Amino acid sequence: MSKLSAPQRKVVFNDDVLQDPYPTYARLHEEGPVHYVDVGGKWAVWAVFRHSECSAIAKDQRLSAKRANQLLLSLPISRQAEFKELARYFSLWMIFMDPPEHTRLRKLLNKGLSPAAVENLRPQAEAIVARMLDRLKPGSEVELMSEFAHRIPVQIISGLLGVPDALYDTFVKASDAIATFRGNPGRSVEDARAAQDALVELTAFFRKTVAERRRNKGSDLISLLIDIEEGGEVLTEEELYAQCVSFLFAGHETTRNLIGNGIYSLLRYPEQMAELRSKPEMIRSAVEEFLRFESPVQFTARVLKEDIEVCGQRIPKGWTILCMLGAANRDPRQFDQPNELNLSRRNNQHLAFGAGIHFCIGAQLARLEGQIAIQSLIQRFPQMKLATTRPQWASTFGLRGLTALPINI
Repeated sequence: MSKLSAPQRKVVFNDDVLQDPYPTYARLHEEGPVHYVDVGGKWAVWAVFRHSECSAIAKDQRLSAKRANQLLLSLPISRQAEFKELARYFSLWMIFMDPPEHTRLRKLLNKGLSPAAVENLRPQAEAIVARMLDRLKPGSEVELMSEFAHRIPVQIISGLLGVPDALYDTFVKASDAIATFRGNPGRSVEDARAAQDALVELTAFFRKTVAERRRNKGSDLISLLIDIEEGGEVLTEEELYAQCVSFLFAGHETTRNLIGNGIYSLLRYPEQMAELRSKPEMIRSAVEEFLRFESPVQFTARVLKEDIEVCGQRIPKGWTILCMLGAANRDPRQFDQPNELNLSRRNNQHLAFGAGIHFCIGAQLARLEGQIAIQSLIQRFPQMKLATTRPQWASTFGLRGLTALPINI
């Protein structure tokens, strides 16, 4: 990231884009593969919008995921030192690491989130979804995000970690604060303060939880993470706390948006919802299409370790480049009729979970939760309809999801 001098900035982060980014994405697709994007009026970054470029950037070893300190650059220089601890907390998350640290940590964590381990969670996830649906009354108006989409991922990830779901409100509040900071390029001091407080609170919680689990191990993920070892390598205490926090955040924030965005998409395309209800075997391809069509993660970032050229544009070492995943997933060069929902879409190589070594480690769990939650809801309430013409989108550009989705069931 650097102070703006030239060329002309493109506006990608404003209220209109927050509500509906896709017309802007479509225009920028036509204008070129790489653009200089305004960030909060003070800064600009280079951003790639097309599928092939986003995929290549995500895999390019000349770019670094070590960008925790970059998150502070939108703050006044005089205030950045106050949030060094915030950057340090983020630097312990695997998504902000490069090899060899990332390789070592991922190898250890893969044991706790293997396909078999995730599939073993299916009965628990189905039971949680059934309990949530039992609370909803046919013929009533329901705010789906707070009553359904938010609660399922928190309960599942809480069960996975072996922590009480009675802490739901605490977890959601902390997750929202972290999402607001991470999802807005023009971050404020207030956003940073709230995110730092949330990370401090969650880390303190897991410090106590880990200590308790060492005394009384169970079958939960924290107990497994305490025990896992690979080639003599183990997780350090700080790494263990940080991964628990990141699991809680990522396991809640993105999955609730997958569920909410997926249901909203079906309500906009009732004929496809009817087809999915009659053909439940389509749910796997349907969830992949929801991930493409309304991606819960709209962009990710990398920092250049050396001067490179991207699509003919030379970008200096130390600058940030954004991979606009939400735009890549609507790229007409990659997808036929990209702005149409097609639940039976073939060869759906979307980038909703990223690409390369940082492909989301929790992707299979998110898919499992999305499949169960969405299929169960549409089967239980076949007459559900939107109760509003304008649902409320969260004010985070990087993490796209609804704050409220009222429906009649």
